[in-house]
Amino acid sequence: MSKSKRFKREPTTFEYLPNEVCVEVFSYLNGVDTVYAFSLLNSRFQSLINDYVNIFNFKSISKKKFCFVIQHRNIKRWRSLCLSNNDDTPGQIKLFCQLFPSTKYIHQLQSLTILNTQRTDTERFLLQVPLFNNLVSLSIENVCGVSIQTINLPKLQRLTLTSCKYTSWLMNCSSLKSLEYTIRKKNCSHRDKLVFPKTITRLKIYYNEYSDGKDIRGLLRQMPNLTILALFDNSGYHLLPNGKIWEVLITSCLPLLKSFQFYFSFKQYPVLLNDLNAMIETFSTPFYLLEKRWFVRCHRDPERTCYGFLYSLPFAFTQLLMNASAYKTSISTSPVDDINQIKNNHYAKVNTLIVNGVREEPPIYLLPSNIICLILNDKLSKSWLYLLKELRHLHIQHGVDMSSDDFVQLLEHTPNLESLTISIEELEKLTNKLKHKIACQYLSERIKSLTITDSDYSLCRPDSGHVTIRALSLLTRIFSSKCEHLSLAIKANPNSVRPILQGMTQLRSLHIQWAREFTVSDWFQEQSTDSTALDFVHIKDKQEFFIWFGNHF
Repeated sequence: MSKSKRFKREPTTFEYLPNEVCVEVFSYLNGVDTVYAFSLLNSRFQSLINDYVNIFNFKSISKKKFCFVIQHRNIKRWRSLCLSNNDDTPGQIKLFCQLFPSTKYIHQLQSLTILNTQRTDTERFLLQVPLFNNLVSLSIENVCGVSIQTINLPKLQRLTLTSCKYTSWLMNCSSLKSLEYTIRKKNCSHRDKLVFPKTITRLKIYYNEYSDGKDIRGLLRQMPNLTILALFDNSGYHLLPNGKIWEVLITSCLPLLKSFQFYFSFKQYPVLLNDLNAMIETFSTPFYLLEKRWFVRCHRDPERTCYGFLYSLPFAFTQLLMNASAYKTSISTSPVDDINQIKNNHYAKVNTLIVNGVREEPPIYLLPSNIICLILNDKLSKSWLYLLKELRHLHIQHGVDMSSDDFVQLLEHTPNLESLTISIEELEKLTNKLKHKIACQYLSERIKSLTITDSDYSLCRPDSGHVTIRALSLLTRIFSSKCEHLSLAIKANPNSVRPILQGMTQLRSLHIQWAREFTVSDWFQEQSTDSTALDFVHIKDKQEFFIWFGNHF
């Protein structure tokens, strides 16, 4: 018998696989994709979906798919739900609440995530959360603690929170073990009341004010069960960090702490080399280097010597500020000098670069495969471009010193780019008023999300940042083939804008701000905010609206 006949295999379709294998495959998929792909095929798959598919993440999906899943799924069996009002799903949370006004449909949830929503929408949703007696994991943004202080979640173990400094409601979460907390800049009228349950063992905090750091150190003295602590201090106006203060606090109040990760920025004038060395010495005691084996690195801007930042190694956060000249003056307590080990261990979590004033060689320890987001405040030299082969999101700040040729070179090295955030003035400068053939071709072939931002001088010139009819026509010509999300400000008659936007045939979502002389009724004649309408319209205020289009999967 020939070898080819002995090992001949008959083709096997997915439908012939046993139930156990199908369920295992489903476990690797988002429930949204599973329902969309396998619903209505046959009774067997429908039964497997009903019994085993219960994790649904609606972030970044089309409205048409959202409605399809809602219609073909028993929502009362869900265990995990993620809703988001991000750029490509505007108004999703509001629409969900219209479709399911009562929490009786989702009271059984064990995990709930609410992203990118306005404070009023978040709080309205959360007022029903006390009925979620089974909730173990919760992630919420833009909430005032005073408005939800009656919440009681006795089974909650993991919480990700963006909030003001009123957190007394957390004391009702008697099982809470893990907290990731971002302190929102204060826009509430009440007094702060920052307290955490002593049950917490893992704590990560992001804050932007010097006073927050002082409050947090006082709070940590009452948390003896902490095993993991991470602090991101981006306040800027901060004295040089002092390792001795932290050593005393940890040894006296945090006996179980195994991991201490941090990022401390500082601005102190003047900062001399001796000052930096003295600071590093406070993090070089036997407590840090021998007992805990906690190491740090410090960078100081040599041109603006009062600025710098100190962070723990390995770097614990996803976002890293880059100033190449500062990295040449870095000081570290780490004994590791093997570059490959540093690459793989010290900066593996970094996926976002904020680039300021960079004109030199990049640090050799960054991993090109990790960088997916770039916030650009100055042009990059050619030596940086190899880091960007996996880049997805590009944000170019206004005033970047970059020519159209520089921009083309950047686009040539970012084959996976799909999202661009930029002011109209900057985009016109980098594309020769939207007529640079090569640059426009790259943008047309790649960009799926375009956000036109205000320029830096928009406060002085109210019309700055607004897109003209001429520019809108050119934008439509360039981006119509791929663009699925468009966000911009317009100063033009809606009757002139609507026919032009109809050329953006791939749009899934649209965000428009407009001039005060026009009203909502000038923009919408047949559109509806009803949940059954094909396109869902979310009106944020009198000069801003979002549309989530329902005609594309």
